[in-house]
Amino acid sequence: MAGAQGNALKTGGCATAYLMYLFRLALKNFFRNTRRSLISGLSVMIAISAILFAQSYIEGILKNINENIIKLVSGHINIVTPEYQRRERLLPLSESIVLDDTFYSAIKDKEITHISPRIKFGVLLGEEELSVPALGYAFTPEIESEISGLQTRLIKGTYISTGERTAILGIGLAKRLNLTVGDTLTIITRTAYDSPTGVTVRINGLFETGIGGVDRSIFYIPLDIGQNMLDMDGRATEVVVQLKDKNRAVTVAGDISSRTGLLAIPYQHNSMLRYLNVVYIIYGILYFIILLVACSTIANTMLMVVYERTREIGMMKAMGLSSREVILLLVMEAAGIGLIGSLAGTIVGTILSYWLKYQGINISIASSTSSQSLPFGPVIYLSPTPFIVFGAFMFGLIATIIVAFLPISRVTKMKPAEALRAV
Repeated sequence: MAGAQGNALKTGGCATAYLMYLFRLALKNFFRNTRRSLISGLSVMIAISAILFAQSYIEGILKNINENIIKLVSGHINIVTPEYQRRERLLPLSESIVLDDTFYSAIKDKEITHISPRIKFGVLLGEEELSVPALGYAFTPEIESEISGLQTRLIKGTYISTGERTAILGIGLAKRLNLTVGDTLTIITRTAYDSPTGVTVRINGLFETGIGGVDRSIFYIPLDIGQNMLDMDGRATEVVVQLKDKNRAVTVAGDISSRTGLLAIPYQHNSMLRYLNVVYIIYGILYFIILLVACSTIANTMLMVVYERTREIGMMKAMGLSSREVILLLVMEAAGIGLIGSLAGTIVGTILSYWLKYQGINISIASSTSSQSLPFGPVIYLSPTPFIVFGAFMFGLIATIIVAFLPISRVTKMKPAEALRAV
């Protein structure tokens, strides 16, 4: 009867009506074994929810690290000499940039909003008999307040100002030194000419970023104090540039490099971000494997359907339905399971991801042990996007159809007479 109705629709030339006829048959077959269909759909739902959540979480981590790299490490563009870049781990003060009118004229660009010279130097901090290795930054506090926003991260005391022999310390570093606001701090290091030097400053404030490597080892002093201490008057080891539009960083950095002969590094080329982008691709492969495992339940379901309905399939083929049309019918059933599972998983994953976009996930335990080179934390806010949501839905739907097609393709090998004799 099904084949006769199908042939009538085909001979009538109404392709749309014929497809709707197959769709109704597929829908009817879907409810033959509702429990099995729902279990298959549930596995897809869980997989899609997990993938959507994981993608939003990874996107949130990338966004978090991006923001911290821009604020605390490099700005939108970090300008250094090529030799300094090559020997950066040694913090070579001799490889510095001369901050004269020629330099500022060469980097001038209408996209630039802030220019902040910095000196990064290794030190021994001491108070009486205690000394601790640390990393110091000398910068212009008034400019850096617009870039790093450290004044907003102070948990005790006040910010520093140009011309004052003051410092702000990470809360972890202050604890290691047993110091607090108002105490004096002795800085011992070497100048750009490799001679010993030192200075005593007053601790104005303590800051907390939630990033273990920063809070445990970094302090900041005014640029003029650092230049005087390190014999680097009118020079800096790096210059941080802030732009109106951070997406223009690569273009502006290229222009600066060509005009100055220096190395202008856009934040997108930070080695840590490149590494994380590779990790993101690896996670994508893992998501696909997870989804394939979940979709195996649909493959199993469709395999059982083919075996259980062998005689019915043989009858449909005997009454005029081609193998292609029977396959289309069964694929519609599988697509129905995939559609329901993917839609439900997308809804659950989207609600969870958008809720955590505003609530955040506290990872202070992990971020407190992270290094300066991996600046993330302490709260990760998920970052779901319409692309992630739609991509997860389509990913689930297409994967279920592809996986289900393998057992369904057995139909092409069935001959009507043999299928009708099957038990």
